[in-house]
Amino acid sequence: MKRSGNEFQDSVLWLAVGGILAELNTTGEIAINTSPEYVAAYICRELSAKKLVTADALRPRRGTEGSGSGPAS
Repeated sequence: MKRSGNEFQDSVLWLAVGGILAELNTTGEIAINTSPEYVAAYICRELSAKKLVTADALRPRRGTEGSGSGPAS
C-alpha cells in the first residue's frame, strides 16, 4: 500500500524538494506529468527511507504546522 506522503508536507525537506521541483518545472528542465505533490512526497519518502536526510530536515517548518501547503505546480 502506498503512503500519501502527508507526513512530510510541513517539513523543511518538503519545502526544499517542492521548491527545486517547481524551479526545474518552470525553467523547462523537467516536465512533471503528475501531481507535483505526489512527486515531492515520493522523493521525500525515498530520501527518508534511505536515511539520506537529517532529523532537522524532517522537522516542521516554523509557523506552518498544520498548513497543508505543498509544492507549487
